[in-house]
Amino acid sequence: MGRTALYLHWHDHFELIYMTAGEATFYIDRQQYEVFPGDLLIVPSGALHVGYASTEEQIEYLALVFNRSLLESPFQDPVHERYLAPYLEGELRFPVDIHGFADQQRMKDILHSIIDEYERKAPAYELVVKSQVHLLFTLLARAYAPIHQEEIGIAVDRRMERIKDALLYIQSHYHEKLSLKEAARMVNLTTYHFCNVFKSATGRTFVEYVNRYRMDMAERLLREGATVTEAAGKVGYGNLNYFTRLYKQIKGITPSETKKREA
Repeated sequence: MGRTALYLHWHDHFELIYMTAGEATFYIDRQQYEVFPGDLLIVPSGALHVGYASTEEQIEYLALVFNRSLLESPFQDPVHERYLAPYLEGELRFPVDIHGFADQQRMKDILHSIIDEYERKAPAYELVVKSQVHLLFTLLARAYAPIHQEEIGIAVDRRMERIKDALLYIQSHYHEKLSLKEAARMVNLTTYHFCNVFKSATGRTFVEYVNRYRMDMAERLLREGATVTEAAGKVGYGNLNYFTRLYKQIKGITPSETKKREA
């Protein structure tokens, strides 16, 4: 698995990822997606998602995040209640991969229009963006009406919420020792199920994820001025040689070389 293109996270908003250059593998709610220039993914609200480079070439993508309040109607609107409300309230989901979406080019044009409006910030650009977002989601709701939901095959996996708890703990205690068995026990899963769900959600094993997260934090510390010894200690490594070997294995350069690049 290549370098991280999008760090593992989740949020209560909708997110659109539009690939413009390079190739990547995205994991979204335990499903794997190979993405190429021109591909478009829809990340559901609350879904764990992460992306890794598939090649050494440069990766570029547009990521637009929308709060659902942007699409809610202040009035009693039966059409809105029928087509948009089920998606905004989480009762229904759009498919992540919309290769078969008939209006995909129109959707991409709308995305570019939203970005252009946001960058130019002409008077009342906020209203234009809001109307474009509304149009975009309306086109999706038209194509993936409730009658087609069985074809999409959406299933909620409650274990994903437990994995989120484990990830939050790792992010807060990455400098401490944490074994696989302890992590599994913490979220009330067997080691076997924890490993399966964790790998399918993140694209990495538990140990790979923890090590890479620690190296990411170490890299940040080094760039902020910490010495190699300080960085190693703060991310939980007392053995400097082991830290240096692991850092180079993951980052491709030594901690000292990272500091020299910042000098």
